[in-house]
Amino acid sequence: MRPNKFLYTYFTLGIMVPIHAMLIPTFIILRKFGLLNTRTGLAIVYSAAGLSLSIFILVGFMKGIPKEIEEAATIDGAGIFRRFFSIILPMSKTGIATIGTLAFINTWNDFLYAQVLISNQTLMTLTQGIYFLQGQYSTDYGLMSAGLVLAVIPVTIIYVLFQEQVVKGMTAGAVKG
Repeated sequence: MRPNKFLYTYFTLGIMVPIHAMLIPTFIILRKFGLLNTRTGLAIVYSAAGLSLSIFILVGFMKGIPKEIEEAATIDGAGIFRRFFSIILPMSKTGIATIGTLAFINTWNDFLYAQVLISNQTLMTLTQGIYFLQGQYSTDYGLMSAGLVLAVIPVTIIYVLFQEQVVKGMTAGAVKG
């Protein structure tokens, strides 16, 4: 497959734009589409926010796959979908695990977008809930610490489950011989 440099450049330029600079335009767009104060709107924002970094990392993994393997599959008669799903996708498993883990951690730990886009208390995220455990005049630090432990547990479980894939993914292009 031939790479599209324009699309790659377009998506990777998104890494240079601070997420906080997009806060007000995102708020206005979600309000116009009626997605403000909804889980769907927040999910769309998180998906779009992680897209640039995910594409940047995954393209690096895809470039690391030898073209000879894909050419051999073509000679064997595999079509484009067969080559992608049988060869390319399994070989980029470490990259997918890496971007999945990074995207999960970035989304799980986000406070700003959730605070701005969600005002309904029944839709609050965990980070918002922990923030609201802090009182104006006093704070129950035991309760807040329990909330922080609950917030850390899923991230730790996800990392432990995908640790081997993430380590392989981070070191995939480190040594060339």
